[in-house]
Amino acid sequence: FALAVLFIIRLTMAFQFQSVAAVAPLLGDTFSVSLADIGWLIGLYFAPGVALALPGGAIGKRFGDKPTVIASLFLMLTGELAMALSPSWPVQIAGRLVSGAGGVMFNVQMTKMVADWFAGQEIATAMAIFVNSWPAGIALSLVSLPPIATAFGIEAVYLTVAASISLGLVFFAAAY
Repeated sequence: FALAVLFIIRLTMAFQFQSVAAVAPLLGDTFSVSLADIGWLIGLYFAPGVALALPGGAIGKRFGDKPTVIASLFLMLTGELAMALSPSWPVQIAGRLVSGAGGVMFNVQMTKMVADWFAGQEIATAMAIFVNSWPAGIALSLVSLPPIATAFGIEAVYLTVAASISLGLVFFAAAY
């Protein structure tokens, strides 16, 4: 059950990460930016990892698994809502950085949680299942977000991603 919860919650991170690439042509039109700018926006998601990956583990150790994951999900949600609510390219960049900071700490903590749950037992199988949440979230993003963007616009895409993070946050808080 714990592995299923962690899989579903981590799927939201991949869904968020891929959301920019999934709607890149519409982003270019909406913000009058080049594909290089959009590529930069995509890459910014993991930029906070340079500074947060190592301290993220210490933060998780100090405050605990569940509070750290919940705080990380709040960062992911805050960044996504900033992107949804502002037509400004600099806010898109800031929102992506905030989301990425949450995503990096989230990923570090969730991987540690899987290792804790399955230490001394089927850890290889558990990790294999867990890491497959990434391609599942990316696939879900690529299939679902372009039609939303085409029908309702970029803001609807960002709000859909924010809704998935919100649902993941509630699910994690209740089920883990």
